[in-house]
Amino acid sequence: MALQGHHSQFGHFPYGTHDEESTSIRKRDTWFQQSWPFIEQSKLFAEYMNWQGVWVMDTPAHIKSAVIPGFVCPADPKTPGFGGGGGFRSGANGFQGNYVGCATNGYIRIARTHAGIGAPLIPLEGIFFGNSQTSLSDIRDGSGTTLLLSEVIIRGDASDYGWGGGGGYWGGGQHAGYGFTTMETPNSPVSDRTFQCKSTTEPRSPCINVWDSMEKIIIARSHHVGGVLTATADGATRFVANGITPRIWKAMGSRSGASEGNPDEIVEMR
Repeated sequence: MALQGHHSQFGHFPYGTHDEESTSIRKRDTWFQQSWPFIEQSKLFAEYMNWQGVWVMDTPAHIKSAVIPGFVCPADPKTPGFGGGGGFRSGANGFQGNYVGCATNGYIRIARTHAGIGAPLIPLEGIFFGNSQTSLSDIRDGSGTTLLLSEVIIRGDASDYGWGGGGGYWGGGQHAGYGFTTMETPNSPVSDRTFQCKSTTEPRSPCINVWDSMEKIIIARSHHVGGVLTATADGATRFVANGITPRIWKAMGSRSGASEGNPDEIVEMR
C-alpha cells in the first residue's frame, strides 16, 4: 500500500536504486528509503533527506539502524537483520529487511547504453531497477499478474556484514540488494550471486561471491513451508508455491509477460 501511495502522489513507483553516477548525494539508496513517508516514517525520512552525505552506506547510524517493522518477516529467525551494506560504516551495519522489489527475470544489472558518464541506464524487465520510474501504464500484461515484491531470507549474522545481499538496503543498491529476479523459481537450490555474501553456508539460502560481475542473482526465498509471499502491482498479496512453472514465474517478473503471467499455480493466502 505504501508503494501504491507513492504511485498516487508521483505517478510512478519509486526507483529501484539511485544510480551512483546520477547523483552527488545519498548514492545507491533504494525504494526502501523512498517508501518511508507512506509507512508512517515521515520524520525519519525528513532527517534522512536532510543529510547530504555522498554515500548511503555512511548515513548516520541512528537512521540506518532503525528497524522498520513492515520490512520484517516474523518467520525468519534472523530478523531483524543487519548488514549487507558494506560493513560497519558510520558506526553501524544498517538494518536489513526481508522484502525486495522485482527487478527482472534475468540477471540484475546496472548497465549503460554506451560508455561515458551520463549515459542512460538500460532498463530491466521488472518494476524496480536503476533510476526506474515505472508506472502502472508501463505494465502491459496486467498489474495483477506482475510481481512488485517478494521476500528473501537473511543469511549470516549481523557481524557478517557482506555487500549486496537481498534486503541490504544500506549499500546494496548498486550491487542488487534492493531486488530479486524470477530467473529461478522460489526457494531454488541455485545460489544467489552477490558482490560479497554474508555467508556462503546458509542451508536455505546458498550464495557465491561474484565481486564486480554485473551478473547478480537474488532469488525469492522464505522460511514458510512450500513457497514465498509476494505482492503484485495491483496491491494484492499472494502465496506462490515453489513448484510454480518456471515459464510462468519468469513471465510474472516482466512488465510485458503477456498471458503467461496468469498462473494457476498461485495460491492466494486466506
